[in-house]
Order: sequence, then structure tokens, then C-alpha cells
Amino acid sequence: MRNPKRKSGRTLIFILGLLAVAAGAVALWRYFGQSHPLTVEPTRSVLAVTPPVIAGPDDLFEDVTARAGIQFVNQFCDTKIANILESNGAGGCWLDYDGDGLMDLFLVNSGPLDGVTHHAPGTARQPNRLYRNRGDGTFEDVTDKAGLRGEGYCTAAISADYDNDGHPDLYVVGVGRSYLYHNRGDGTFEEVADKAGVANLGGTGIGAVFLDADNDGKLDLFVANYLTFDPSYQLYYNPDAYPGPLSYKPQFNKLYRNRGDGTFEDVSKSSGIEIAGHRAMSVAVFDCNNDGFQDIYVSDDGTPNLLLVNDGHGHFKDMAAEAGMAFNAMGEAAGSMAATIGDCNGDGREDVLVTRFGYGSLYMGGTNGLYDDRMMASGLGALTAQFVGWGGCFLDFDNRGKLDIFIANGDAHYLVGWESLLLENRGDGTFTDAAAKGGTFFTTKIRGRGSAVADYDNDGRMDVVVTTIGDRPFLLHNRDKSGNHWLTIDLEGTQANRDGFGAKVKVVAGGKTQMAEARCAFGFLMQSDRRLHFGLGQADKVDRIEILWPDKQVQELTNLKADQILKVREPGERKQP
Repeated sequence: MRNPKRKSGRTLIFILGLLAVAAGAVALWRYFGQSHPLTVEPTRSVLAVTPPVIAGPDDLFEDVTARAGIQFVNQFCDTKIANILESNGAGGCWLDYDGDGLMDLFLVNSGPLDGVTHHAPGTARQPNRLYRNRGDGTFEDVTDKAGLRGEGYCTAAISADYDNDGHPDLYVVGVGRSYLYHNRGDGTFEEVADKAGVANLGGTGIGAVFLDADNDGKLDLFVANYLTFDPSYQLYYNPDAYPGPLSYKPQFNKLYRNRGDGTFEDVSKSSGIEIAGHRAMSVAVFDCNNDGFQDIYVSDDGTPNLLLVNDGHGHFKDMAAEAGMAFNAMGEAAGSMAATIGDCNGDGREDVLVTRFGYGSLYMGGTNGLYDDRMMASGLGALTAQFVGWGGCFLDFDNRGKLDIFIANGDAHYLVGWESLLLENRGDGTFTDAAAKGGTFFTTKIRGRGSAVADYDNDGRMDVVVTTIGDRPFLLHNRDKSGNHWLTIDLEGTQANRDGFGAKVKVVAGGKTQMAEARCAFGFLMQSDRRLHFGLGQADKVDRIEILWPDKQVQELTNLKADQILKVREPGERKQP
């Protein structure tokens, strides 16, 4: 007869063995996979284009993509998301390339790339697209005329007037190299990245911002690089997924100083931004300590985020850990996507929303230069936890004078759609789900990636564009009927850079003070409208506007009407380009 104690002992050993195996799998998952789910991929061999989403009569946002003439489809050269580069998708930017006061839309394509995509031999790359805003709610495809079809495996785009000649230029970020398109001012562009020294050769570019790092009146360029992809790497635990970010070598980010003659100098090492061990996903610019100099926040994938604090002379030091912005509230270096900046609780200090693979963060700015992650206390933790958030934007969707949130969601591993989020600010930096108010689009599952906001029809209501993997974009027109008032400020620097990046603006109306900083408003893969938008609620006039320009010059305007786009030029004679 068998000894029952021996049998129970063997059972216990067997169970402990299973637990050890499970613990080992979890450890490998955390190290290599960085949150890859243990699920089975659905079979998807053909990616259908989503038909127009029909809005209800009271929906706040309406999908007007087809009616507006945006006939773009993201070229996805695979039957599944086969690796970490394919997972990221592609974006674009809003810009007024022809100076007519209307925001135009530029969208980038990735296309085929040997060693990354699994495309049929001879697959042609589909072009990037530039859509000119006609001003009547429709857009015209002017890609060929502008010379912007492009090439390579592109991911993101930004725009600014880097040579202060009055014409916004375009920087397109890509894998292996990036592209700088100089705006000739006649509706056409010239590609000058090699001549300018900003091609980022060999870099896996995923984001960028223009900023005046050394306050000399010329815009410098920061490029966020991701990782060095190795298609032969196979050491990972899950045969149904793909290796995570920690499976690949990180890449250094780049900072290019504008010489003022059309060329840039690589000052990555001497400026202090060349920090080893980070895998960037996005980059944002803001003055984190209110000292008058633009700092750089880099969202990283699977490694701590960076807060590069500027000494005012273009030298930076990472202060993310000291400021409380390196990790999320659980102390994790989770996969960060976008960082969007704005004063969401109305205390006059800018806050930072980070979308993530896992719990995101809402870093609230304090008086002491420290930040407190209020993701849970704000209600955002519960509202976003079930999703993978990519493109995130602050916007005041009903002009009540508070910043609401839009987040584009999408599965990181499988070609399935998720709902986007519209989150309404109660006014104190806490949020509620506003999907019902937003309308049908927010019940529509899409493979979302980038998002950017702009008032493309200049009606004072902020609209949204969302990019996807293997599908069309979604242009969402804001149909707010509240009747609340608004003000949009379009800055033009003379002593400062022409875009006015780094200027701080306070608007006083109806007994309320709002603030915003002019910046290259880049989120994940996309740049939003560079103009500053303020919802004024019931106030039909603006009592005072105060502008602190980067050269410390203060400009004040008083007694202005609401509901206008106000062009404000910095006093003084313009510096020569």
C-alpha cells in the first residue's frame, strides 16, 4: 500500500514546480516582453477600410473624413503585427503651409521595409499626402504639386519655420533616415536633410520637436530615436507575439543646433542629451520649472522617462527621478507613448499626461518644481486601464475654459480595434467618461495610433484627426452647440523664433485666468495646431492678455472681443533670417 503522506508530498512538490515555472515565465515576460498578453491572435489576412461613421443628431463629434476629401489609407505591408516596429504605426501633422490662415493636413506612410515588413516582392510604397485646406470644409490633395510624396519607412512629422523666412517647413521622421523639407514659399518644398545635417542616418526615428534650446532666436531640432531592430532575434517566450523593447539595443536621441545659415550642428553629446539605455517613443517640450527655458520630456518604452532640464544655454541634465516623472505611480517604467502638456486643473502650472501600455500618468505640477502622479485620484486610472493608449491630446471640446482629453487606443499586438476615449474635465483636474456626449465614433472600434487637434475650419471649436494601422484616418469635426465663447492666439516672434515657441500667454476673461505655453505641440507620431486656443465660457470679451516672450519681453493687450483668431506680433524689428 502506498504511503499517502509520500503521495501528498509529491503533489506539493509538483505544485511548487509549476509555480516556479510560472514565476520564471513572468520574469521573462517582464524582462523581454514588457507586458505582452498571453492571448491567441485572430486570423486577419485582409484589412478592411472602415466605412464612414454616421453621427447621431446630438453627437458632439462627426466623422467627416470622406466628405472632406481625405482619401488616405495607411499602408500596412503585412498580414499581422509581426514585430515591435510594425506595432507603432504612423502619424502626421497640422500646418498652414501656404500661409492662408487655414490648417492643412500632412499624413505620412510607412510602406514596405526589408527585414521589418513581410511584403510581396515588388510592393510599391504608397506616398505621404499633403491635403490643402480649401476653407469650405474640404481638402485638396496637393502632394505631387508640393513635392512631398516622400520615400522610406516614415513614422511621424512636425512643422515649424526653422529659418524664420515666414514659411513653415516640414520634418518627416523615419526609420534609417529622416527628411527635412524646406518650404520655398510658392507651394513647393525642397528636401534638404543631408545638406542641413539632420538626416538622422541609421536612427530609428519615432518623434521630434523644434525648440529654441539656447534662446538665440533660431529653432533647434530634437529627434527621438527608438531602438535598433534585429529581425533575427528569436529569444522570447511567446510564439504568438513578438519580442518587446528590452530585447533590442537602445538608441541615442539627437539634438541639432541651428546655425542660422540653413544648416545644423549635432550637439547631442556636448548638450548632455545623449544618455544611454533609453528607448524613446515620443517627446514633448515645456518649461517644467518656470525658469523661462524650454525643457524636454522624453517618453520611453520599457525604460524610465527622461526630463531634460535646460540651463538656458542649451545644456541639459536629466531630472526625471528628482521631479517624480521617471516612473508611473506604481514605480514602473512601463511602455510610455505620448506626453501631452497643459494646465488641466487651472492652477497656472502645466501638467503632463502620459499615455501608456499599462497605467498612464497625470503628473500635476507643484510650486516646488516637483510633480505628483494623480492618475488614480483624477479618475483617469479607472477610465483608461483596460486600453493601450497611444495618441493623447488635451483639448477644450466645449469651450468651457478647461482642458478635456482625447485618447486614441489600439491593440499593440493584434489587428483588432478598440474604442477611443473622450474624457471630460470637471474643472479641477478630475475626469469623467464623455463617450455618450462625444457620439457614435466613441463606440466604434478602430486600430488607433496617432491623434492631433486643430481648429481646421476656424470656427473656434477644436477638431481631432486620428491615424490608424492599415486603415483610413478619422477627421472628427466638432459640432459643439453650447454657444460658449473662445479666443485663438497666433503668435509671431521677431526677437524670438518666428513661431514664438517658448512664449507664455495668460488670458484673463470672465474673472478667470488661463495660461498656455507656445510649443511644437507634438504627441505620439503627430503635431497639433501650433496656435493657442482658449475656451472662455460665457465671457464675451477678453479683459487682458499678457505674453512673456522668450527674450523676457512682456507684451500686454486689453479689452479685446472674444470669438476671434488674434494674430499677435512681438514688438521690435525682426532679426534677419
